[in-house]
Amino acid sequence: MKKNYLIGIPGCGKSTLGKRLSKVLKIPCYYTDKLLIKEIDPNRPQDLFLMAFNGKFIEIQKRITKKLSKRFGYTIISTGAEVALIPECAEIMKKTGIIIHIKRNPELALADMYAKRMNGLVLTVNGKEVDYLAGQVKEYMEEYSIYESLADFSFDNNGTEYEGLEKLVSLIKNYYSKEFCVKSIDKCIYIV
Repeated sequence: MKKNYLIGIPGCGKSTLGKRLSKVLKIPCYYTDKLLIKEIDPNRPQDLFLMAFNGKFIEIQKRITKKLSKRFGYTIISTGAEVALIPECAEIMKKTGIIIHIKRNPELALADMYAKRMNGLVLTVNGKEVDYLAGQVKEYMEEYSIYESLADFSFDNNGTEYEGLEKLVSLIKNYYSKEFCVKSIDKCIYIV
């Protein structure tokens, strides 16, 4: 099992830690959300909402997950928050790799997203303004038990990016102890 799937709520660190882990282990990292956006390439923002409501996003995520699961060699796959909740994708991930649930306090996740200027789209629902990012984080937190039951491993990522990376590297090191020798010296992580 050479696929390492990162799952969790929006803003938990899947993409950030996946990118950093990729550099540390010198293996490729793929982002299902980025691949999805490349595939749909809509010209109008409202098309995104239509695709979400008609199930096209789910079909594309299934196709992307299946394609990535067939890649040769060690791979890190940072999934969109919804991927673990799609039964077909969950089954593919279970059969082809290890699933790592990155847990993050929702308030910290939102604060990080806002700090990165990922300003939430504000929608009006029944006369009330709703922050789309906050709504997404809240919605996925309601599915927390699914993430936990699917995961082979999980860890809390409520500290710094470096601390989260150290935990993830340690987890990978322990799992693949015979294939990778990873050391951490003076906050510099490298492979020997």
